[in-house]
Amino acid sequence: MDITNLVKNATNLNVNWKYGDFYEIIEILSTKYIVNYEINEEKVAMIQLENEIIGFLFRNYPLFFIENRYFLQLKKLLEKNDYIQFINVASIYQEDLSIDNVLYNTYFDHMDNTNKFSAQDLYFYNVT
Repeated sequence: MDITNLVKNATNLNVNWKYGDFYEIIEILSTKYIVNYEINEEKVAMIQLENEIIGFLFRNYPLFFIENRYFLQLKKLLEKNDYIQFINVASIYQEDLSIDNVLYNTYFDHMDNTNKFSAQDLYFYNVT
C-alpha cells in the first residue's frame, strides 16, 4: 500500500499537532490503552492493548498507523480530531507499505527500503 498521499496530507496540515493535540491524544488514548512514549526522547508513541502492540502515533505529524481490527474504535475515540491521517494495516509487522523516497527523506530519518516496509520498521527507524 502506497502511503505517500496520506503522509503528504499529514505534513501539509495547519494544526497545532506537535505542541498541543498530540499530547491531548496521548491522554485520551491512555484511558483505554497502554501508551509507551518518553517525552523529549521519542518521536513516536507505541499504542498497546495489554501486551500486544496495535499501533504507532507520530509526534511531528498527525499520522496514526493502526491495525485494521482496532481502527473503528480508535477513530470513534478520536473523532474530535478528524484530521488525523489513519494508516490502516493488517498487521504492524506486515511489510506491505511503500512511500515516495524523496517525500520520506524530507520528513523522516533514513530507512533502507521505502518500497517495502512495515509500520514497525517505520517506528524503529524514527522513534528517537
